[in-house]
Amino acid sequence: MNHSDKKIINQIKKGDISAYASLVNRYQNMAFTLAYSITKNKEDAEEVAQDAFVKAYKKLDTFKGKSKFSTWLYQIIYRTALSKLRIKKENWLSTDENEDRNINFGTYEQDHLERLDKKKILKIAINKLNEDEGFLLVLYYYQELSIDEICTLTAYTESNVKVKLYRARKNLYHNLQIIMNGEAKTLLQN
Repeated sequence: MNHSDKKIINQIKKGDISAYASLVNRYQNMAFTLAYSITKNKEDAEEVAQDAFVKAYKKLDTFKGKSKFSTWLYQIIYRTALSKLRIKKENWLSTDENEDRNINFGTYEQDHLERLDKKKILKIAINKLNEDEGFLLVLYYYQELSIDEICTLTAYTESNVKVKLYRARKNLYHNLQIIMNGEAKTLLQN
């Protein structure tokens, strides 16, 4: 566990409630990113992140420090986001995603693609994945968690995580090919 996380958690457990704000500040972007990778909706992701921080605070006394605080928090975010999806299944797509769907990428020529931000293209492709695949890719590539950490977080077996990551990469590449009209390699090479 991060030494400074441990110190902050000990302060909180001793009654310094205001110290929790440091953990929130440290992990709020990550919490939002993970929640968004599952909910695919900005407002829902913000709500999930807030709910997860409240749950983490209430359950902080159960945190034993056997894993990193961030890994423990990822689990809470993951479960909270999945619960949110079950509740709001009919409102799956956000306004942003509907706008993304209305863009006809097949008509874009190379010069148009060069104007699009690579991160935006990757975001669109990741958002077209199912929530599990998008979440695993974010954990592995953006949060740089190991396979073991992902197993701990999701309760999947090591082989299951590897298979899911393989499929997620394959589906991501497929989505990029569609978005970029068969030119995904140019995005991935640069």
